[in-house]
Amino acid sequence: MPARSRRGEVGVVDLARELGVSTATVSRALNGSSRVRPELAHRIREHARDRGYIANRHARALSSNSSRAFVGFVIPYVDTPAYSAVAAQCARLLSADGTQMILTITENDPRRELDQLRDLVATRVAGVVLSPSTGILPGTRELLQDLPVVQFHRGCGIDAPGVFSDDAALGDAVTRLADLGHRRIGYIGPSRSISNGARRLAAVRDGAAAAGLDPDALAVRLLEPATDHGAGAARELLHRADRPTALVVGGGTLSLSVAREVRSSGLRVPGDLSLVVYGDPAWFALHDPPLTVVSVDYPELARRAARLLVGRIGGDGPADDVLLTSELHPGGSTGPPPPGA
Repeated sequence: MPARSRRGEVGVVDLARELGVSTATVSRALNGSSRVRPELAHRIREHARDRGYIANRHARALSSNSSRAFVGFVIPYVDTPAYSAVAAQCARLLSADGTQMILTITENDPRRELDQLRDLVATRVAGVVLSPSTGILPGTRELLQDLPVVQFHRGCGIDAPGVFSDDAALGDAVTRLADLGHRRIGYIGPSRSISNGARRLAAVRDGAAAAGLDPDALAVRLLEPATDHGAGAARELLHRADRPTALVVGGGTLSLSVAREVRSSGLRVPGDLSLVVYGDPAWFALHDPPLTVVSVDYPELARRAARLLVGRIGGDGPADDVLLTSELHPGGSTGPPPPGA
């Protein structure tokens, strides 16, 4: 039998690996589920007790009756309104319902994401709101099987409902630019390997097709949506001989770095370049000129996510995804292309 672990070191995944069973089986056994054979459940509980798991984390959570008092909120980044504003609002809503929220930030690192979720499961959170990393690991999917989960902003293909934006207004932005006379339009957005990245790119291409433009002729740059990643893509597009006369950005963090790069380039907005960004209209209204923005109602995203999670924890049956409508807010950063373009 392995030696007793120091406090806090052992998690469900460790126990599963040591016993040669799935994390779902360990979770069920520790929760007293009748779906695990009695002899196997006894062996799992004995092993967990010997490893210090019961005495340290699991028993403390049970004795304090905290299993229903905490939920996890797992996000890749916190420096964008899509996550920070929603996390703050979710925390307020859940607190009013008598539930405390534990925020973890994965930095879009799949290994870190798994470790954080292991810690949340070990502290017996009642459920999780998850915005998954780009390369979510199989162990993470398995860990989530027996936990009430709500996917947020991004999906990862697990059997759990989610709260998302339809992002159709990005297509409206392209159509609006075409109506103004633009034919060379660039798009900078999240990688299509992220569910919302694929959805946003599809909206942009649909908007181009609806305007009679060739979607394949768009100058597209898809990136991991992290701080400053948009600046390099914008710099590259703006230095092309056939540079776009308009740029559409499909992510909040990317929009901030692209807007800074456009300003430092010396191009006049909208005289030399029209710009459409994604995010909070109140924030981008501070730009000179105020930027045209595609947005989604972040407080409503938070309300829907919190409500959906509380329902899942309460034992409600399967729920459908919630898809909120995005909106285009015209500002002073869009106009006709420069003469001769």
